[in-house]
Amino acid sequence: MDKILITGANGFVGQHLTHELTSNGIEVVGVGYSSDTPNMLSLDLTNPGECSKLDFSHIFGVIHLAGLAAVGPSFADPMKYITTNMGIEVNLFEAALKQKANPKFLVISSGSLYDPKAPLPLNEESSTIPSSPYAISKLGQEQIAQYYSKLGFKCIIARPFNHIGPNQGPGFIVPDLASQIIKAKKDGSGEIKVGNLEAKRDYTDVRDIARAYRLLLTKGKPGEVYNVCSGRSIDGQTILKGLMAAAKVNLNPVIDQSKLRPTDNPDIYGSHQKLTKDTGWEPTISIDQTLKDVIESM
Repeated sequence: MDKILITGANGFVGQHLTHELTSNGIEVVGVGYSSDTPNMLSLDLTNPGECSKLDFSHIFGVIHLAGLAAVGPSFADPMKYITTNMGIEVNLFEAALKQKANPKFLVISSGSLYDPKAPLPLNEESSTIPSSPYAISKLGQEQIAQYYSKLGFKCIIARPFNHIGPNQGPGFIVPDLASQIIKAKKDGSGEIKVGNLEAKRDYTDVRDIARAYRLLLTKGKPGEVYNVCSGRSIDGQTILKGLMAAAKVNLNPVIDQSKLRPTDNPDIYGSHQKLTKDTGWEPTISIDQTLKDVIESM
């Protein structure tokens, strides 16, 4: 197999995905904002001229992760999220098109674009009504992939639900709670500031997610959409208790209004039946193990 190009390779998922691919004997070319690691290109993918510097001649597949990923901040700057996430993808396809290259594309969308009123578990046929500018940008990315499919590209779309694990950056529930827990334990504080802990979400360990992406690129069917999820939902209270147990501390949660979102679906979980059928993937890492690894990594 030729090389795999990962955009956003030095991000949270990108680092784990690079490890997953290289551990399976696959050569990786990474693209990110820094080039401090081997085979890492530093390019601004929002700039078409920068994208044109990519050499697609020996690229078997592209796993497109790059973009703005946190849902919360998208409400404050919707235009930035929509133009950045959709623009990068157009630039990548156009760069490959101009080089007459035809790598397989795995476009990473999101499970957050489903209709909150759709019956659970959510499957790939469930209706979509994006509830955030971030989700709008992801639905746009899917449509861009569909357009370039008509121009001859083999495109697979992954819709990951919430993914968590070691080295996740701020702006997400697990690292935000974990960092507060570590600080409170150090300072001797008895409180922690939280948002809505009643909401239930479908959490999957990022290392299981990375394995799913490897399998999708090699075994997934072009033109298809795949949920990547655990198939069950867990509330924020359970996440908090698991993190505190891993840190061996007990804190009092206090609601912080600034952490509440304009819209927050009460319960979301998906079905990975299609992914499992086509690739054999199943989640393997327990939530307790994930939370323990997060605390130990901080």
